Amino acid sequence: MTAIWYDLTSQPSEAEEAAAREALRAFNTDSGFPHDGRKLAVLLRDGSAQVIGGLVGRTAWSWLYVENLAVPPALRGAGWGSRLLAAAEAEALRRGCIGVRLDTYTFQARGFYERQGFRLVGQIDDCPPGQTRFSMAKRLDTALSAAEPWPDAAAPRVTITESAAEADPAIPVLLAGLSAHAEPQAGPGNPASLTLVVRRPGEAAALGGLNARIFYGWMYVNLLHLPEDLRGQGLGRVLMRRAEAVARARGCTGIWLDTFSFQARPFYESLGFRLFATLEDYPPGHSRHYLMKRLTDGDA
Repeated sequence: MTAIWYDLTSQPSEAEEAAAREALRAFNTDSGFPHDGRKLAVLLRDGSAQVIGGLVGRTAWSWLYVENLAVPPALRGAGWGSRLLAAAEAEALRRGCIGVRLDTYTFQARGFYERQGFRLVGQIDDCPPGQTRFSMAKRLDTALSAAEPWPDAAAPRVTITESAAEADPAIPVLLAGLSAHAEPQAGPGNPASLTLVVRRPGEAAALGGLNARIFYGWMYVNLLHLPEDLRGQGLGRVLMRRAEAVARARGCTGIWLDTFSFQARPFYESLGFRLFATLEDYPPGHSRHYLMKRLTDGDA
């Protein structure tokens, strides 16, 4: 068999990232779950049309995932967060979604989301150290809620619009707002990325690999995929062990990831990961499993 190798990089090219994602998407498609992701954004703009906050997410497999939701301090407590979320839920329903999921921290907005009908489905302690990351979900097919209309005054304080742009300039604004709110509580997130690309020697094309992000002292494994002819030979374990070595070298408290009932939960458990949350019916008829492995309390 032709030799296989991987390289470690913190600056993968767009083509390399796309190749790694496409490999996993191809596997999911072969399993009966083709990629159907669509961006969804509900943006807050001021009188000069500048984005000052909003919600950014993505719908896929009949669920909406809220990636970021930020309201500037001057507008908090006036119901804007509820309106943003309601508008996103209404659009998710129009797209045929059955639920909404998101993650929040002890220093963020768990109470707010619970008041909007979300329930806790799992958590990771010490992520970041001294804090807790909460995974929350809300079904839309069992408790439908009507979107609250925006004020129709002649001169509203802000307006809300939807964006489908792949690289909307609002996203850095949302991330900056969340960071400004989080850092006084949890310190800087110090984000970093890790990509391990698997290629045949002498070939530029990526066959698969691993992509992860590090923030708040934890590593999140976003993607891990190998083509069929490279499975069952220990290469997946090599990639995960290399990622764990990087996480340990960078002082991470632990590693977490999620996988589906038709994917690789037993593989991750064989590496010392344990289940901490499950989201049922995502995608419908299957489950999404959240697993973690601590690196600071004696785990091998």
